[in-house]
Amino acid sequence: MLIQRLLKKQQVTLAELTEQSRLQNEQLQANSQRLTHHIRTFMGSTPGLVMSFGLGCLFQQRHNSTVKLVRSLFGLRWITKL
Repeated sequence: MLIQRLLKKQQVTLAELTEQSRLQNEQLQANSQRLTHHIRTFMGSTPGLVMSFGLGCLFQQRHNSTVKLVRSLFGLRWITKL
């Protein structure tokens, strides 16, 4: 009888944790979809297009000494990892 009560308690805990996990996964998926939508909206806007164009130009000129100097001055080392 004690074992059955402990098993029942563990089953209830497991059911609660399963439901909590399901809700967290739904929230995570909704947040991911919202973030994707915002990113797509931004990249289609004027500032997003300007930023994309500017980064594309910098990437093409990444071996230019002036671009290397500016990149090192501003600490944009992440551009070198692209």
